[in-house]
Amino acid sequence: MSFNLNQWFAENVSENTLFYYKGSVGTERVTKILEKIEAIMDEKKFPLRERKKILNIFIELVQNLYHHGERFEIDNTFKSYGCIIFNTVDHGVEIISANFIKIERLKVFTDYIDHTNSMGTKDLNALYRKVLSNKHFSDKGGGGLGIINMIRKSGNKLKYCSKRTEGDNFFLVLTVKI
Repeated sequence: MSFNLNQWFAENVSENTLFYYKGSVGTERVTKILEKIEAIMDEKKFPLRERKKILNIFIELVQNLYHHGERFEIDNTFKSYGCIIFNTVDHGVEIISANFIKIERLKVFTDYIDHTNSMGTKDLNALYRKVLSNKHFSDKGGGGLGIINMIRKSGNKLKYCSKRTEGDNFFLVLTVKI
C-alpha cells in the first residue's frame, strides 16, 4: 500500500488540535506559523514558562522543515514541503512535524536522534556544549543543536517514525511532547 499524505494528515488532526499546517515552508510561512502559535498560546493563556519551551521547540521544528524538507513528489512546485500539528494531550502538548527526506539522509538523522535520546541530562548538556563550540556544519547548515535543544527543552525523548513513499524519499514524522 502506498503512502497517502492526505490520509496521514487527517489521521493526526483531531478535536485536540490547536493548530495545523501542511504545504510549502518558506521564510514568510515560517514567520506566519510562529506568529499564529504565539497567538494561540496567548488566547489559551499558556503559562509563560511553558510558552517559552513550546515556542523554542516550534522554532527548531519549523527551521528543520525549512532547511531539511525535500520536494513533495506529487507537486514539485514546492521548494520544501512540510506538515506541523500542535495538539493538546494528557498533561501537556505535543508537536508533530513531518517532511519528506531522502533515503540517504534518513539513517543519519534517525541514528542521531537515537544517540541523543539515549543520553542522560549531564551527557546531553556536555554534547550541547561540544556541538556549540564545534564549527562543523552539515551541507544544509545545521550543526545538530536543534535535536539536542528539543530534548533539553521538552524534558522528553523525541519520537519518530518514517513511511516509504514513491521515489527515493521517506516521509519522516517527528513528535515532541512537552
